Amino acid sequence: MGNKKIIISGAGLSGLTLGTALAQRGFEVQILERSSELREIGAGLYTWENGLKVLEEIGVYEEACANVEFITKLDMIDEKQELIHSTPFTQTNRFCIIPRKDVHGALARAAISAGVQIETSACAVSADCSGTVTLDNGKTYSADLVVGADGIYSNIRNSLNIPHTFEKVNNGAVRALIPRTEEDKKGIAEEHWSAFRRIGISPSTEQFMYVYLTASSTDEEGLSDPLNKKAWLSSFPHLESIIERIEHTRLDRYFYYVFLQSWSKGRVALLGDAAHGMEPNLGQGAGVSITSALELAKQLEKNDIDTALKGWETLMRPTAEKTQLWSKIYGSAAANWPKELLGIRSEVIRKTLGSENVDLMISTAARHVTGAGDVLSLT
Repeated sequence: MGNKKIIISGAGLSGLTLGTALAQRGFEVQILERSSELREIGAGLYTWENGLKVLEEIGVYEEACANVEFITKLDMIDEKQELIHSTPFTQTNRFCIIPRKDVHGALARAAISAGVQIETSACAVSADCSGTVTLDNGKTYSADLVVGADGIYSNIRNSLNIPHTFEKVNNGAVRALIPRTEEDKKGIAEEHWSAFRRIGISPSTEQFMYVYLTASSTDEEGLSDPLNKKAWLSSFPHLESIIERIEHTRLDRYFYYVFLQSWSKGRVALLGDAAHGMEPNLGQGAGVSITSALELAKQLEKNDIDTALKGWETLMRPTAEKTQLWSKIYGSAAANWPKELLGIRSEVIRKTLGSENVDLMISTAARHVTGAGDVLSLT
């Protein structure tokens, strides 16, 4: 099914993944990026087995993960510094945190090498079902398929009038990369809980640790810019060494969920956050998005566009929706737990996560294998 032209709005992780995978399969691909240069905003990218397999398949794994330290276990720890739950990782169930600029840069270079045409300062404001996209300067492009990979506030999605729900949630986060010291744990990621605040700490590379701090959106001291270190030290005094190293941060005061009736309309499809935005509680938003991007490329390679879009959504929608559901449950336990019941939260979570069925449902996205509609057995 090569020689067809695909236009992608957005040169983020999912847009670049789709563009690279399509170009490698013989498609003519053009990516329209609103910014004046290719860049990725953010600190670290939680990358599970599904995401790593995508990077391997499109040939960017070695570059993106060249300096990455793989995680052997992820521990949840409560305010008493007692273990709530521990998730182990193996060579067949991998997990790491890649600096976002490293994976984005590797994807951009792979896209260009595969022949993708990338146009910067090109802000797509709308698309119609015939496969035409319009820029903010009035210029139009036509293609066999237009893909909106333009994020949570997607112009492409909003121009299509597809019935959808855009849900703002009362959770936010501060994220950063901090320099490592000799005292930092190797190969072990942690998430510390205290009332309605959390701090995640993970090795990323030899030089950096990835840190995120989450709180209710109404927690002005917790979600301040610049970071109010004193406020966080009051909740996590035992993490002083980590907190004091945080300097350059990204603040997201709110997160959003997107639920679409359909991921496509005519000759236009929606990908990533534009189709199924979610809180980053499970660290699977990007993983689902790039897995979906590769699946779409595979479907387009072997089917006509209508069949490909239907097959792609049939395969990927259950994974995206389950991940959204469990991300919302996780976020509610962290930020919306009844204050009078905080004393029993650790035990409730401990028992819940100890269930094999719950563990399998939470890890649905990490186990998804593109092209087969199956999931891996991560043992």
